[in-house]
This record gives sequence, structure tokens and C-alpha cells, in this order.
Amino acid sequence: MLLQSPIPAAAIRDTISRIVLERGYQRSVTSTLLARGWEWFSDLLGKLFRQAAGSRGTYVLSIILLTILVVTLIARSIIVSRARRLAATQRDALPTSADHLAQARALAAQGAYVEAAHLLHAAIVTHLVDTRRVRRHPSKTVGDYGRELRAVSDPLAKAYFAFASVYDVVAYGDGVCDSVRYARLEQLAAPMLQAAAPSLSRAA
Repeated sequence: MLLQSPIPAAAIRDTISRIVLERGYQRSVTSTLLARGWEWFSDLLGKLFRQAAGSRGTYVLSIILLTILVVTLIARSIIVSRARRLAATQRDALPTSADHLAQARALAAQGAYVEAAHLLHAAIVTHLVDTRRVRRHPSKTVGDYGRELRAVSDPLAKAYFAFASVYDVVAYGDGVCDSVRYARLEQLAAPMLQAAAPSLSRAA
């Protein structure tokens, strides 16, 4: 049954504040712009009610505007939900240790040994992170990961430092990596990657 009086402007503003402007929606620049848009909309709605309070036309218009508001909120909720699912899917699709190793070998086969060496190290770090031996951070150096392993007396610490002693020359030294050096890196990586990529032990 229809209401007999216009919905108070204060109630509209409270509803918008609770639903649209709550912290859960304020996650990006887009969300901030949407929040400002809703503030503008609520102010406009309040002015409309004040200017035509008590009229039948205001009541009908308020119902129409509230219907639009509810539909828009539902649509927005669906969009946010889909965006979150997509972000979760992208996180789940991060390259695995085996992916990095396959890319390293593909580049090595093309003679791009420097790039292959970097991907080989990425494969090792990814495996160490996946097995909760270290924590990934973009500011960490090769040595930082090694010290993190040594700090907890990890069995792979010795193997990692052996790999790092050769990889450091490529990453921070002369920047050169040929087929011989790359083959040595794969050999040193074997103890750390066999669980993630058993075929590594059969590398050339």
C-alpha cells in the first residue's frame, strides 16, 4: 500500500550514508567519485523535498527516485562483487614455480641466458614462498632471502647460498650469463626445485 506522505529528506540522507558511503565501498578512486556523486544526489533530493513538501507530486517523485536509487545500488553491488571475484581469480593465476622454470628453459633455448637466469631465481623464490620458507617482498635482495632461510636454519639455506654465489654475478656483477653458467645455475637450483619440478634434475 502506498504511503500517504513524502519520505523525509533526512531519512534519505541517512540511508545513503549507511549504504553508499560506508567504508567497505571506499576502496578506490572510482569508489570515492561514486561516493561524492551519491552525496550530491542526496543533497539534490533533500532540496527537492523541501521545495515541494506535502505535495502529491513530490511523493510520486520520491518513490521513483528511491526506486532508481535501490536499482543502482543493486547494480553497483553486482559490479563490485564481480570485480572482487576477478581480482581473486587473477591472484590465483599467478605464475607457479614450474611456470617460471618452463619460461627460463624456453629463453635459454633461444640463447637469452641472462633473462633465463632471472626467471630461474624467480622459480626458486616462488617455491620458497609457496612452501612458507620465506616471505616475498619486492624490496628484498637475493641475500635477504638467503639470510631469511639461514635465520631459521632451513635445510635449503646452504643450497640457496650456493646458487646465489653464481647468480649474484649475473644479477649484480658482470651481468653476463652464457650456456655454461646457466647450466651451472640449473644444477645448483635442483635441490630447491625438485619438489616443484622433478624434471629439473634431468636438466642438461
